[in-house]
Amino acid sequence: MTDDAFTLAELPGSGADRPPGERGDLHLADTAVAHVLEGAARACEGAAASRRPRARATVKHGRIWAHLDVGIAWPGPIGDLSRDLTRRVRAETSRITGYDVVALDVVVHLVDAPRQTERRVL
Repeated sequence: MTDDAFTLAELPGSGADRPPGERGDLHLADTAVAHVLEGAARACEGAAASRRPRARATVKHGRIWAHLDVGIAWPGPIGDLSRDLTRRVRAETSRITGYDVVALDVVVHLVDAPRQTERRVL
């Protein structure tokens, strides 16, 4: 390398010459946040794979208001799974987006768990 080498961050106007607080903001679209919510719900234990989570989100001023439809396998501890799913989705969405989840309405649909067939040895 020669002494004349530079990085793109050193170019004037690239932002490196300004303090971090003055460089701008990142704004996530409502649909992007909805996808984050759906992914967080899919990763939760107890979420039914046969019913894909669906989410709607509204993002304003770094805050999220969201609605989530998710299936939970029945039979099972629905109350415990619902509370755990809500807590995890809220925390994961906040962690990924950096936004505060102000409201998260979760609608749980009970989905019959696939029954295991009895195996017979012939």
